[in-house]
Amino acid sequence: MLKAFSAGQVTADVLAHLERRRPAIVGDDAAIRAEITAALEPVRREYAEYDLPDRYLDALTAELLGTIPARWRQVAEPFTADERRGFGIWRHGDVVARLAFVGIGLLASVFAARILPSWQKWLPFLFTAGAWWLPDLQIGSRRRRYAQQLGEIVAQMEQAQRQLERQVTTEDLIGDVDRLRAARARTESTGHESLARTESERPKP
Repeated sequence: MLKAFSAGQVTADVLAHLERRRPAIVGDDAAIRAEITAALEPVRREYAEYDLPDRYLDALTAELLGTIPARWRQVAEPFTADERRGFGIWRHGDVVARLAFVGIGLLASVFAARILPSWQKWLPFLFTAGAWWLPDLQIGSRRRRYAQQLGEIVAQMEQAQRQLERQVTTEDLIGDVDRLRAARARTESTGHESLARTESERPKP
């Protein structure tokens, strides 16, 4: 099966579509299913252009609708809730919060410098400097974890690829070959007719 229509690729495209509307639809199963169907429309149009067996895409669609809504909500709902709470970061990591983190880190560094060997005294101050970016590190960690969970959904769907491809029978493949031959014959016939017409219209010496 073409990569563009593989279970993994289509799942990744559908999840990307859902993510664009996540805050509005994450709690509504009907809306999620509607968005999955909408995301599959361009896939169906492109698939039809290749004149591939319908059974494969129908089976893939059924697999997506049977798997993605529950799996996506399972990870998207808690992430969205955390996102709305600012990931639990004090004051959502604003300037005041960042200055407070640096201040706390500086006090801790002064205390630590008294008990650390001289060659290690600079380490706490290095960590203090990084305290300004602590909210960014926390948010980045949460987002990476969420991206990993979405990747696990894609991997789960990829495992269904072999079963989905069994929907394409030998008769379908023979039919595809016949359709390709017919299309090629039509193209060649059109080309010959066009050439003959051009020759007939060319002025004779």
